[in-house]
Amino acid sequence: MAADVAPEPAALSGELAAALPVAVESADRVLGLLKVTAGETLLLHGAVGAVGSVGVQLAVSRGATVIGTASEANHDYLRSLGAVPVTYGDGVIDRVRAAAPQGIDAVYDAGVDVLNVPAELRGGTTDRIVTIHGQRAFELGITMSTGPRQQQYAPELAESSRMAAGGRLTARIVRTLPLAAPGPVAERSRSPRGKLVLLP
Repeated sequence: MAADVAPEPAALSGELAAALPVAVESADRVLGLLKVTAGETLLLHGAVGAVGSVGVQLAVSRGATVIGTASEANHDYLRSLGAVPVTYGDGVIDRVRAAAPQGIDAVYDAGVDVLNVPAELRGGTTDRIVTIHGQRAFELGITMSTGPRQQQYAPELAESSRMAAGGRLTARIVRTLPLAAPGPVAERSRSPRGKLVLLP
């Protein structure tokens, strides 16, 4: 092999290949709705979960600064993804403002339903705030996005797969179970910390 030719990336593990598509579709769809660009600051609530952590990585790869909310135990993990971690809960608004004195350009709520917080951090406007979970979104005038998109997202998924194979994108997998494992899937899959993967 010539010295200036990069080796082909390794194939994705079965777990990662199973976990990426839904997380990538959701994260990429919302970042597109928010029109997040290089140099902007994104607040991402629920940054440690499967969709949130992929959203962090995709936003960072676009050149955005990401402020990610999470428990203190997950701050090192968020730093490893390129985010600035902030502890959620009481006082989160002041902590976000301290972490991002330049202000917040867009807010992505990846499933923690704290929709009163983003509008205050955006100066009272609901512009450029999108949630994938908040049940109160409609009454607050906040965009709620549920997928999948009508148009195909094969190019985005292909690029994300290349990033993952090259070690530049990962999905947080908290547990892998055989598809035939007992118990309802809904009960087995409830984890705010990452993805449960069912394999044949």
